[in-house]
Amino acid sequence: MNATPQTGMRIVVTPETGFSAIDGALQAVGLVRGTDAMVKPPILADEPELAWWHGPSGAVRVHYSFNPVVLLRVLVFTGPDALAWVAKVAVPRLDPDAIAALLRTEDPRQVLLGLYAAGELRAIGLLADVEALRVNANQRISETAARTAETLGLALLETGAERLAAEARRHPERSVLFPRLGDAEARREILIWLLHDRRTVDGEVLKVLRAGLIDESWQVRLTAMLVVVRMKVAALWPEVRQMSLPGTGRDGLDYRHHSLVMGARKAALLELSGQPREPAGDERSRMMLHLRHVVAGEDDGIRDAAREWLEPWIARP
Repeated sequence: MNATPQTGMRIVVTPETGFSAIDGALQAVGLVRGTDAMVKPPILADEPELAWWHGPSGAVRVHYSFNPVVLLRVLVFTGPDALAWVAKVAVPRLDPDAIAALLRTEDPRQVLLGLYAAGELRAIGLLADVEALRVNANQRISETAARTAETLGLALLETGAERLAAEARRHPERSVLFPRLGDAEARREILIWLLHDRRTVDGEVLKVLRAGLIDESWQVRLTAMLVVVRMKVAALWPEVRQMSLPGTGRDGLDYRHHSLVMGARKAALLELSGQPREPAGDERSRMMLHLRHVVAGEDDGIRDAAREWLEPWIARP
């Protein structure tokens, strides 16, 4: 079920639920069926393609449409009490999981039903599944997937615009779009691209880097930190200092790599602060000097486990 001010509250009824069952469920909660306006008889006997019902005092109006080719059955509830009436009506419904299953079947009619249902419900969570069907040997599936993807894309913009705007007002210093750009690997690639593309560090780049440093994925945070150092963005020293470090168990790091991340962050802070590199004395200071070279992307002639583990995090894909 989904809704916009223009479309009302929508239900996609399961295809095997016939019109008589739907009519009975609506009338059982007090809705009154209106006069049929169809000029031609329905393609399937006793299965009208259009129908409508109304509630008391204009509190709700329900419109029904039926596509007999793919058995798409849609109920649209409009009116001030639409949501309450939707909750009252007991009809089997297609939810996003069921629609996703339809999109993955081998039966073209089932796939088309899934595409139409996804569009009717504005199921933006299925956008990736729909996009995958744009390239299909069945031309009708391909064309329908393209139209549905456009519908879902517009729905995503409509539903997300105000949310993004509110978040941008709360955090104007960082990108609100970056966390939504694909999975962790995709976000890492964006950060790496910024580095290798030699982008000018303007306000928008700073917002992306800030978002990267607080990303939910520690892999993205580590990549962002290394990019910040190599792009010499000293202004982000406070954000690097506050960056959350991964743990040893929950985040899949062993003790050695956890220590290496901690050391790399300390080296990053020294580099960003502009602190001079002192000649190495004991083993600890030699290791820190080496880590400063590594995080800064400089070759000091030492090929060890630290360099071999850290370098791939910002290697060009």
